Amino acid sequence: MEERTPRLREPLIVLAALALGLIWGVNALTNRDPIWFWPWLNAQAAEIRITAAGREYVFTPGTPGYDQLNQALNQVLSGFNIEGYEPRIGLSEATLSEYRQGPRTLTVWARYDPPIQIHTAYFFPRADLLIIPLRGPHAELRPVFGALHGVIRLGALRLRDRQALEKAIQEALP
Repeated sequence: MEERTPRLREPLIVLAALALGLIWGVNALTNRDPIWFWPWLNAQAAEIRITAAGREYVFTPGTPGYDQLNQALNQVLSGFNIEGYEPRIGLSEATLSEYRQGPRTLTVWARYDPPIQIHTAYFFPRADLLIIPLRGPHAELRPVFGALHGVIRLGALRLRDRQALEKAIQEALP
């Protein structure tokens, strides 16, 4: 009779698969995004507005500067550049007004049709408008606010780096 040695490999593989499945499932349900782990965004904004010191600049597909701005948005909104989530910050009417007309503000407003899903492990559901303040209230947090059908949500993603977007804006604005 042959002696059987205990095998640890198979139970460890099963446990690892169960753990990964649990992590995936919790994040997929929480974010309503089954591919929350996908680190790249490849979306085309229907319109990109930039408000700078009370002036507004509009970029749509085919206009000069649009492609560079859209590419920069996709780059900064990709998973590897998302650093965290700020659950308690929101936008008041006064802050929105400051973003639109403030003398020292710079804000990107990216509208999407249909709404997009930024793939992330943080809770950030689909949005048809992204608001990214580069100068002005909350800008130091490097936030991305999301809205769907005109309702701006409480909470914001926090970006690690915005340099690609800032550079594209410098090149696009007169």
